[in-house]
Amino acid sequence: MKVTKKKSLYTLAVLASFIAVIYSCSKDQAVEPEKPGNEEVTAENVSYSNFAGALFQTKCAGCHAAGGGASGRWTFSGFASVRDNGARINNVVLVTGTMPVGGSLSANEKALLKAWFDRNMPEQ
Repeated sequence: MKVTKKKSLYTLAVLASFIAVIYSCSKDQAVEPEKPGNEEVTAENVSYSNFAGALFQTKCAGCHAAGGGASGRWTFSGFASVRDNGARINNVVLVTGTMPVGGSLSANEKALLKAWFDRNMPEQ
């Protein structure tokens, strides 16, 4: 009888953890990032500072910040963390489309992000 009770508690703990991770990573985390100033961001001038940084902050940091539900795979901590993991991020966001959870990037965000990767991920 004790084994069954332990098994039930373990199952309940695993289920509760799973539900907590799922709810912490919803696709309704934030609206599309706003551009600083009046500069129109285009494929020719897209950078981390005028577009990609805000995108990663609003669409990724909710789960990928230190202590977040998905921080074990990648932890967002600014430009260097994105640059160092650029190939993997490009793959899961633009190639396979598995991130962000729920596919919450607009067509414009995807196009600008692709242009940013194509431009070798400039910071400025």
